[in-house]
Amino acid sequence: MSVKITVPATSANIGIGYDCLGMAVTLYSHFTFDRADELTITGCPEEFQNADNLVYQSFCAALYHWGEKPFPVSIHIDSHIPVARGLGSSSTCTVAGIMGAAALTGRIVGRAEAVSIATMMEGHPDNVAPAIMGSLVCSFTPEGELPRCIRYEVERGLHFVTVIPPYEVKTEDARKVVPQEVSLHDAVWQMGRISGLTRGLETGDAELIAAACEDRIQEPYRRALIPDYDEVRRICLQGGALTMWISGSGSTLMAVTNDGLIAESLRARIAQSFPAFDVHVLDCDPRGVRIQLL
Repeated sequence: MSVKITVPATSANIGIGYDCLGMAVTLYSHFTFDRADELTITGCPEEFQNADNLVYQSFCAALYHWGEKPFPVSIHIDSHIPVARGLGSSSTCTVAGIMGAAALTGRIVGRAEAVSIATMMEGHPDNVAPAIMGSLVCSFTPEGELPRCIRYEVERGLHFVTVIPPYEVKTEDARKVVPQEVSLHDAVWQMGRISGLTRGLETGDAELIAAACEDRIQEPYRRALIPDYDEVRRICLQGGALTMWISGSGSTLMAVTNDGLIAESLRARIAQSFPAFDVHVLDCDPRGVRIQLL
């Protein structure tokens, strides 16, 4: 039996929701699993075609979690999600490994269990939760407990202009520049706007999205790590976007609009101004991870 696992890319933080908000978008990685006599991995660089591959590591970790022994498989990776650009590429590998292990062993896994296992592997749920659940997810983990995830439906009329520079921002560098303490004033600023932004994305309220997505905790510091941040933001806002945020730790930037023609116009304008960049118009993915028997 062959099993195909499809996992969406994710945008974490959504500007104002540092380490708690994440959204699945319509850019995908596909992973095909087959039982085999020995481990083989194709579709990725040669240095990752071994037992240290994150997909296989997650596959084995899930089996260990269920008290089962790992077994050799053939894995083929067909990924359209760039690595180390802030679109959850590592989370797609983690989620694929878990769901591949479940599918090949006939185990039925619900969203809560899948998020819990993936969070143990990743260390945080902000990317894996939307990759599994789809749509927009706010996640937190109570002390000593499993992750809690609140899922929001995103208004279908919203489009996300996704700008991917040809350089990466390392997560460790992005975390170093973020202050470890914030003022009470900034904490209150964030709390109100997280509520406003999630509601705005649910309803498609353009004014609310534009007003709420103004971060004070991480983007003012991380933007310095992305040389083209200011110019891309200027083009997007002057061109009719409601707002723009850094996706994950970067370097990807994501602008929001409720007009499909504006989205396509911005894509063309940015591609013209930055020919080395990849630019997509994406929607929110409402489904999350998919499993298909081949």
